[in-house]
Amino acid sequence: MSDNNSSAVQKLIAKDHIRELVYLYSQAVTTKDTDLMVSLYVQNASFGSLGSGEKALRSMMDKTMGDLEFAVILIANHTISFENSELANGEVWARCYAQNGSEGYYEQLIKYVDQYQVTDHDDEENKRWKFKSRRHLLWFGEGRESPLKLPEASWPKSNIGIGRMPLEDVAVRKFRNESNP
Repeated sequence: MSDNNSSAVQKLIAKDHIRELVYLYSQAVTTKDTDLMVSLYVQNASFGSLGSGEKALRSMMDKTMGDLEFAVILIANHTISFENSELANGEVWARCYAQNGSEGYYEQLIKYVDQYQVTDHDDEENKRWKFKSRRHLLWFGEGRESPLKLPEASWPKSNIGIGRMPLEDVAVRKFRNESNP
């Protein structure tokens, strides 16, 4: 394979790894998995006024997800550009559907502005891309009536109502029990 083709293939592989990183971020939010979230960032990542590193990230997770009942982030329009073989930048648009104990149900439109960095780069096969930084730019957040209060859909009987997966979640069951005494 020519050097140009090899370089293009390496860039495609890097983009795939970076996209997977963004999907794993969404998974960490949905599952409220702080350890997974920590594994996605470089050690010295900055988290604004909370500081840098793992302790600051754990603090941010506790602050933003402490009373989270559920969250789902849908990813769209992910663009990636490379500064060099170890640094890249990206923009990701996302739609978030979430509910917490203090604000209730809300939907957000978010633009993430990311910097990605390679770690473990001694071996080309074991390159790992991680977030160097991730800026959450909220375009809007809109409060709505919680869909968790809907009756069971019992799909495919009905397309309208709450589905099986949320009904199996402990936090959702607790919310429904407290909402319907």
